[in-house]
Amino acid sequence: MKQEHPNKRAILEKKTDQHDNTESTGETYDSVVKDIQIKSADSIDILYYVGCTAAYDNNVKEVAINTINIFNELGLNYGILGKEEKCCGSVMLRIGDYEFERLAEYNIRLFNALNIKTLVTSCAGCYRTIKGDYKRIGKLNMEVLHVAELMARLIREKKLVLEHEVPMKVTYHDPCHMGRHSNVYDTPREILRAIPGLEFVEMDRILEFSRCCGAGGGLKAGFPDIQNLMAQERVRDAERTGAERLVSTCPFCYQGLQIGINAISSTVKMTDLTELVALSMGIEAKS
Repeated sequence: MKQEHPNKRAILEKKTDQHDNTESTGETYDSVVKDIQIKSADSIDILYYVGCTAAYDNNVKEVAINTINIFNELGLNYGILGKEEKCCGSVMLRIGDYEFERLAEYNIRLFNALNIKTLVTSCAGCYRTIKGDYKRIGKLNMEVLHVAELMARLIREKKLVLEHEVPMKVTYHDPCHMGRHSNVYDTPREILRAIPGLEFVEMDRILEFSRCCGAGGGLKAGFPDIQNLMAQERVRDAERTGAERLVSTCPFCYQGLQIGINAISSTVKMTDLTELVALSMGIEAKS
């Protein structure tokens, strides 16, 4: 039986205030979105698709928190789906689960019903799946961007100003879904180079030759020992640069590389790009 189109109303959760005043010491994902109200889909331009990892993993929620705080500071007209957000289905697709098609069809109908201009996600896996893989299932009526692409665009348009120095040495890990799968290599690096005071150094294996962290595609769930060893090797790559921070643009990579950091007791700190942007904007970033 054909499913009905999702209700356009009562599904969009939108921040009531443009600026979040929650103290960072007690800031959680739930506290950031607690004062939201239901809005009509027609009232927003951007849907922030949070993704499962950033929404549910307590160790990675800072990715969503920093993204939301940046959007609020910029005064973007955006909303989130909250409890109505379903998984993008990336892992389902990679492991060959036929439920992916049903899930993708539902999400396509849901997204199109919102009448938004842009869908933005901070997860490389969600980005590749929604922008690339959904095309085989149906047509999306909006632009799909990774949050790094949106931030880079706003920097070029002088709408996002990076004026505060962030004095640290960092290196960047290319997520497979964003790099090899989607050919987005330069955008995150463009942002890192635009942050005052930041010293950006590259690892030996980068771009299409970057090592995989092992977290995506169901590998970590099915073969955690292999994933752990893969992550350890990537962390050692980062250590050899002398960087203090290992930066990425994917909650899965954040999660996976943290396993490697813990396994070898590395002093390198895992960091999402949004944290550095928030710091340079003068926002007290969640870390």
